[in-house]
Amino acid sequence: MPDFVIVALGGAVGCLCRYMIQQMPLLGADRTWPTLAVNIIGCLLIGFIATLIDSHGGMRQLRLLLVTGFLGGFTTYSTFTLDAATLLRAGEALRAFGYVAVTFVTGFAAYIIGYLSAQKLL
Repeated sequence: MPDFVIVALGGAVGCLCRYMIQQMPLLGADRTWPTLAVNIIGCLLIGFIATLIDSHGGMRQLRLLLVTGFLGGFTTYSTFTLDAATLLRAGEALRAFGYVAVTFVTGFAAYIIGYLSAQKLL
């Protein structure tokens, strides 16, 4: 199967999963919470999955499917940026700054947790 098809399949599934999370009523009408949740989950998964795949000789097509495709479609930096800009335009600079800071800090922490979990598993 060509690489671009593998990436496209993974991306399509990742986009659908992100959409389903964004529709969850428990995350409320505020669109920043679903985006934050998706990005933190994605950081955790990318740390875990990429570490497992890379430690087993790379498995290039699996990495393309799960990391580049699925997680690339699942996480959403562009939506994160739009959410932060929307908060700024609405005059909520402190909230926008907090959203950006929380996203980066928890995203990095989630990656580290995923990475360390995979290392421990190995």
